[in-house]
Amino acid sequence: MQKNCGITLIELCIALVILALLAGIAYPSYVEVVLRSHRAEASETLLALAGRQELYFAEFRYYSSSLSSLGVTEAVTPSGRYQLSMDVASDGMSYQLVAVAVGAQAADTECQSFSLNHLGQRNEGLSYSDSCWL
Repeated sequence: MQKNCGITLIELCIALVILALLAGIAYPSYVEVVLRSHRAEASETLLALAGRQELYFAEFRYYSSSLSSLGVTEAVTPSGRYQLSMDVASDGMSYQLVAVAVGAQAADTECQSFSLNHLGQRNEGLSYSDSCWL
């Protein structure tokens, strides 16, 4: 009798089905971890802008109403995953910074936007919690 040393088509199909099942489970978890890791960029950028606002306030006694005067050339985070905006009161005594997820990051339905105001309150008025801030 002759022994076969190869694998059969059925064995190969079973191995591919197992591999597909493992990939189907692992990929969504991977995507979620990647999206959560990008949240740090939004919080870091807003905290840096808040620091620049406080320096501006110390010098001029009111908050800046434009991102450009704070050294921001484009109203997006460095990677472009979040759109930045700023709302300053007419008297210049308060502000609110907002970062909203755009592009692929918009798939992060848990934390699509971040906000920070002049009192240091995070996500005030939003349905998201501080857990988004890592």
